[in-house]
Amino acid sequence: MEILILNWKDIKHPQVGGAEIIVYEIAKRMIRDGHKITWFTRSFNGAKPKETMDGINIVRKGNLFSVYFNAPFYYFGLNKKPDIVIDMSNTIYWQTPIWVRKTKRIAYLNQLAKEVFDYEYSPIISFFGKLVEKIQYLTYRNTPFACYSESTKKDLISYGIPEKNIQLFYLGLDHSRYNKGRKSKTPLFLCVSRLVKMKRTDLVIRAFDIVRKTHPEAKLCIMGYGYERDRLEKLRDDLKLHNNVFFQDEDILYFKKDVKDRKVEMMQKAWALIFPSVKEGWGMTVTECAACGTPSIVTDVTGLRDSVVKDRTGIVLSKKTDPQEIATAIIKLTEDDKLRKELSKNCKEWVKKFTWEKSYEGFMKILRNTTER
Repeated sequence: MEILILNWKDIKHPQVGGAEIIVYEIAKRMIRDGHKITWFTRSFNGAKPKETMDGINIVRKGNLFSVYFNAPFYYFGLNKKPDIVIDMSNTIYWQTPIWVRKTKRIAYLNQLAKEVFDYEYSPIISFFGKLVEKIQYLTYRNTPFACYSESTKKDLISYGIPEKNIQLFYLGLDHSRYNKGRKSKTPLFLCVSRLVKMKRTDLVIRAFDIVRKTHPEAKLCIMGYGYERDRLEKLRDDLKLHNNVFFQDEDILYFKKDVKDRKVEMMQKAWALIFPSVKEGWGMTVTECAACGTPSIVTDVTGLRDSVVKDRTGIVLSKKTDPQEIATAIIKLTEDDKLRKELSKNCKEWVKKFTWEKSYEGFMKILRNTTER
């Protein structure tokens, strides 16, 4: 098949995230099996307008906003239209039901924004953002959808997409990279995410102000980049948590100079991942940590309630958690060796079913179902 992927970022974008990793892992397997892939996306500083990566033809045109207007012109300019167009949403869809008429289509969703607007924008922008997000689905009522969590499926149904049009597939995991290592001898906890408001990393820092009173040896490593970095550092400094909270680029004992993959090293050493996000599509770092034998402490929100089996592979907090609840969970895992080891063992078993080959097979099954309709 000839497949056109519409996604707002590609694997080389400086702000690449889990969504792009998923597309890349699936696309390169499509290439391996003889399919032709074009990935249409936006440009960024220093990017080539066109390039080929692992057989994937990447076409970059436009910025964050204009890329959505450039996509139809690119499609219309193709002498031979693709067999199927994968319309991927990162809050905004490409409205392919309006302009893709000579090709099969499928919509792909990582997660809806919904509550994210409330954390990232002013009340007025949030109101209109949530309204526009819901309205855009009016044109997609007859479009097949692919997603990878039950939570996202329920969100789609709440926006009027018929359940019969939604198909699920498993997410993948690189088990050769993520595997069990030696745990830190002292309590070590981890946050791995973009440093933005919706991830609520500030709550974890405040939680450590409580934790250190009974466990002064406990430490928190924060890994990630984003506009919240300065504010989070200031919060750490104001609370005088220099001995307990550090960021990934700060030179401390946990990082050995000869270690190439710091992210995996910390996932292996950590006693638990802490992820109090407002909303997720799944939470790839949860399964990555699980493969390293590291359980997670997460909020009861979409995506995270799918990737963590409550009281089996981690601790699920309330949706609107606070520093005290997070601190209580941290202290519980710190003091209960038996529970921590049991969760770690369960994590390793839980993630065995997540492989990129299985993810690819599931996604291709959805594509075949779409082309046969």
